[in-house]
Amino acid sequence: MSQWLLEFEDIYYTYPGTTQPALNLLTLRIRKGKRCAVIGQNGCGKTTLFLLANGLYKPQQGSIRYAGKRLKYNRNALIHLRQQVGLVFQNPEQQLIASTVEEDISYGLCNLGLSETAISQRVQQILTQFELISLATKPVHQLSLGQKKRVSLAGVMVLQPTLLLLDEPTAYLDPLHTRQLAQTLDTIHGSGTTILMATHDLEWVYRWADWVFIIDRGKLILEGTPKNVFAQGDFLNQLQLGVPLRFQISSLLDEVDRSMTIEQLKNRIFQILNY
Repeated sequence: MSQWLLEFEDIYYTYPGTTQPALNLLTLRIRKGKRCAVIGQNGCGKTTLFLLANGLYKPQQGSIRYAGKRLKYNRNALIHLRQQVGLVFQNPEQQLIASTVEEDISYGLCNLGLSETAISQRVQQILTQFELISLATKPVHQLSLGQKKRVSLAGVMVLQPTLLLLDEPTAYLDPLHTRQLAQTLDTIHGSGTTILMATHDLEWVYRWADWVFIIDRGKLILEGTPKNVFAQGDFLNQLQLGVPLRFQISSLLDEVDRSMTIEQLKNRIFQILNY
């Protein structure tokens, strides 16, 4: 059995009315059970990658495989794919369509033709898991941004996907909701779900991801463990991505030896902090 859950092979995609490809012969593979992050400048192709993975877009060239099978684009195949590959958009307003929290979470299950009893059980389980019981009957438009993001994630996870795609999940979240999201994703990953996240939050990537992909102008240009990727500091600075502060300090501590004076250590820290 293949170790790869999702495979992009020489994918080319250009949006109508444009000449610059969003993805330009991109090849990328997601390993089962990993926590993966995709980073790159705005417009590099991250969101397009997700929309192709979920079958919302179809590549103009190349092939996409999920669990070893090439994607098909008929209605039944896409319904099955979207149960297995859950996509959470950056803006929850694009995802929340029902009047109340409970109705929104149940929407995807209703489309699967499940019995009312099975739907009710699944919805109650996910409301409990995501600590949304108290909000079950609340109108969606009255929720805070953090609550809306939690509901949109719950609406995807109620389908029990094997791969979860997250587009900028920490965008606009305060520290409390960011910590809550981290705990939720730990639970989701611990249950066996593979996660692929697109984000600009390099500090999050360094402490959370098992594997990092860097995309630039529609091409995969670097991949590896966070430690190995962020060790390429000069290259990342050329891409105007930078390096996480946590990684820089960790690297500094590795450099410290008994010959370094306190003054030298202080100067090196100031250099990292750009004083």
